Amino acid sequence: MQEKELRQKLKKGLSDFLEGLQVLEIREDVVLGTGQERLTADLVATVKIGKTRRKLVFSLKQRGYPRDLEYGITTLRELLIHKPEFVPVLAAPFISESGRALVRQQGMNFVDLSGNVHVAFDNVLIRMTSPGNKFLSKKEGIDIFSDRASLVLRALIAKPDQFLTVRALAEDASISVGWASEVLGEIEERGYLERKPRQGCRIIKIESLLDDWTNQYEFLSRNRIQSYFINAGSLDEILGKLKTSGVSGEVDLALTVHAGAHLVAPFVRYGECHVYLSDDGDFDEQAGHLVDALGLVQPYAGGNFHIVRPYYRKAAFFQARTINNLVVASDLQLYLDLFRFPVRGREQAEKVLEQSGLREANGWS
Repeated sequence: MQEKELRQKLKKGLSDFLEGLQVLEIREDVVLGTGQERLTADLVATVKIGKTRRKLVFSLKQRGYPRDLEYGITTLRELLIHKPEFVPVLAAPFISESGRALVRQQGMNFVDLSGNVHVAFDNVLIRMTSPGNKFLSKKEGIDIFSDRASLVLRALIAKPDQFLTVRALAEDASISVGWASEVLGEIEERGYLERKPRQGCRIIKIESLLDDWTNQYEFLSRNRIQSYFINAGSLDEILGKLKTSGVSGEVDLALTVHAGAHLVAPFVRYGECHVYLSDDGDFDEQAGHLVDALGLVQPYAGGNFHIVRPYYRKAAFFQARTINNLVVASDLQLYLDLFRFPVRGREQAEKVLEQSGLREANGWS
C-alpha cells in the first residue's frame, strides 16, 4: 500500500479505530524538536477524553514486517524525546499477531487498517482484533510464500542454527543460485534474515515469519481437493489399507493434515485422511491408480479420503520423509496445513511445532 493511501484510510477511519475517543484534529507531517534535531511525525491527532485533551503521534509503515515495525518503534522513541507527553502509535495496513506482541513489548501502541488496535494511556484502553489481513491482494516484490520462493525459506528453516551460503541454499532447494539470491534479498528486506560476511545467512524471527505465512496460506482454500469414501472405520484402518495396498510405492504421495500429524505428533483423533499427490507427472492417472488400488468411491457428500492437488507443487514435498512405511509431509508443511484447518487444526499444529524443535532454535523469537 502506498503511503498516501495509508494516510487517507487512517485519517478517515481514525474515529472508528479510537472508539470512545473524540478526534478533534489530525495534522500531517508535524515538525517536532528544534535545530538539527528536528523530526517530523507522520500524523499527530488531538483527541478528547471527558474534559482532557491528549495528542497521539503516529509513525506510519506501509508494511507490517518485523524490520518495518522495528524502524517504526525507533522513530516513535526519537519523537518522544521531544514530546514525551505524546501517546506513541504505530500504524500499518496489517500487523500480524507476533508483530502486535512485539510492538506492545516495546511499550508502544498500534492501529492497523485491518481492524487490530491496542491503544493504552491514562485511564484509556482500546483493544480490537480482526480475523485476518484485509490487504492480502496488495503484493509487493517477490512473494516469499509462493511455491518456488518458499523453497528458500524451507531450506533456511530446515537448518535454523546454521549460516548457509547462497550456493548451499540453492543446492538444498534445487533451484538456481540467481533465484535463491533474489528471494534472499526479499526475505532480508522483510527482516527475517541475518547475514555475516564470509559465513552466509540464516533465518531469524521464525515465529513472526510463520505468523505471516499462516495469515496468507490456508489449506482448504489454496489446494484442490477431491473427496472419496474408503471402507474403513478409523484413520489407523485407512493408513493400514494404504500401507498394505502397496500403492504408496507406485505413486508420488505424502500424507498431510491430521493423517500426517498422526504419525508425527499424535494428539487429535480424526477419522479422515488427506493425501498430497504430486502434480509433476500425470496427476489424473496417479489419482486413478490410487482410487482403484484402495477401492475409493465418490460419496454424495463428505468423504473420509481426500486426494489433494497441491498449491505448493514442488514445496509440498520438500523434506517429506517415510514414517512406518508411509511418506509424510515435512513438519513445516504439516504446521501450515493444520494451522487454519477447521477441525482442531491449530491444536494439532502446535503439537507438530513442539516436536519439530523450532521453538528451541536460535532464530525463533
